[in-house]
Amino acid sequence: MNLEESDLYKEKLEKNNRHRKSVMLSIVLCAILIVFLFILIAILKYQDSITEKLFINGTQVTIPKDFYKTMDDGSIYVNVRHMSSFLGYTYTKGEYNKFNEDEDSCYLQNDFEIVSISANSDKYKKYIQVDGTPTLAEIPVTMKNENGYNETFSLNKPIKFVDEKLYISVEDAQEILNAQIDWKEYRYKIYSLEYIVNNAKKIVGKAGYSEMSGYYENLKSVLYGYVVVGNGNKLYGVYSLVEDKEFISIKYDDIKFVQNVKEFYVTVANGTMGILASDGSTIIAPSEYEDISLLDDEKQLYLVKKDGEYGVVNRTGKTIIHAENDEIGLDISKFEIDEIENNSLIFSNSIPIKNDKKYGIYNLEGDLKILCDGLGYQTASSTTTSGNEESILTIPPSVGIKGIVINFNDLYGIYDTTTENLIIPCSFEKIYAIKKFGQITYYMDLGGEQYNIAEYLKENKLNNVDENGELLDKEKEITDTNENEKNLEESSNIANENTIKNVTNTNNNRIAVPVE
Repeated sequence: MNLEESDLYKEKLEKNNRHRKSVMLSIVLCAILIVFLFILIAILKYQDSITEKLFINGTQVTIPKDFYKTMDDGSIYVNVRHMSSFLGYTYTKGEYNKFNEDEDSCYLQNDFEIVSISANSDKYKKYIQVDGTPTLAEIPVTMKNENGYNETFSLNKPIKFVDEKLYISVEDAQEILNAQIDWKEYRYKIYSLEYIVNNAKKIVGKAGYSEMSGYYENLKSVLYGYVVVGNGNKLYGVYSLVEDKEFISIKYDDIKFVQNVKEFYVTVANGTMGILASDGSTIIAPSEYEDISLLDDEKQLYLVKKDGEYGVVNRTGKTIIHAENDEIGLDISKFEIDEIENNSLIFSNSIPIKNDKKYGIYNLEGDLKILCDGLGYQTASSTTTSGNEESILTIPPSVGIKGIVINFNDLYGIYDTTTENLIIPCSFEKIYAIKKFGQITYYMDLGGEQYNIAEYLKENKLNNVDENGELLDKEKEITDTNENEKNLEESSNIANENTIKNVTNTNNNRIAVPVE
């Protein structure tokens, strides 16, 4: 080998070494770049995972300012105005049908219903309100109930009024706004009723059902995993989306879902109605009543109709009031000043009835406590101008009792729903309220004299509840029969003896005011 060949060999070797080093360097750089890219992707993913995102029906939207707040107990509350906007509701401040401009209350309205809420309340109401023929998920929507029908719902957490804005808990927002919410850290997913119904349509269609009930009340059952379905022969049942099977057999002429109690009201061929629970168990068998409606969800009472007359049963089917009354509940439209939540269950303990032109009050045990000529006092004037006498049905706890005004022989008295006694005899010419400067004062008149009811009750030691309706100390409670009769005797001294001689009032009498 000559010198020239040796130099060429060395040069080639060095060139190969440089190429290997270059390749190795490229590999190392690529590896570093790949590692860097992985780190960058991981950082970006992490940054994305801790970036708050809001999705409405699968579409990301900008999170509004003050969209939610974390309260002191750690619970998450969402802004009512923002949530209602996302879900197709119109937000109006002030109480529904009260015509005020209070910021701490509002009502929300869509094409089907009105939702009324107020700060610090543990309840809210939904009213059926529909005009025309709206659709939902391309399903023509009808109403089982008439416009104005309402249901009262209980809240898991009270409504908050923070920084001049209304907030509701995430848990309660789902039922208030008919939505499903998947709330996880940094990821907030909200699905409207229409979106959920659309998905349910596909599922029940694949399951072989030809019809999905278009009652708005029934469409809301999808929020809880149920679909009221039919097979085209005018019979209906319920399909479970969770269990993916028929939950209630298709054999009923009609089905209505009641959202606030999660129950199904079913009607069979003979026209009688029954109630099935959301677990499929029978609450009331469809064999006796031609109509059933919820009277009160907390007390688990139902209004029933049989042969055109009305009664009350409880959740076990036990009869509280026999179906032999012309009416149960009162028309409270004339008593505008009263704040009555349930016209069929006054103060949550007294059931008013009308039967054969007489009125009465039952307690929750089914005992008839009062029978009289009328309930409530109505003024001659229909105006509510400040300072005028106003019609009243009840005496509120702020006065000292939970009272109901009764009429006997065109004279008026007060029935105390706590002691279940007639504590003011039917000897007064009128019992009414006057509202001035936002304050309501209750009065009763006799022989040209006006008596302030709150003062009268205190003077005669007849008051027994505080302004919140809680019982006062034991010494202020009226539980002893002899003491009560003594108070009645003292109060009756101011009355004309001729007008009260027919009034009977003992705790042992089932009927406090007799019918002549």
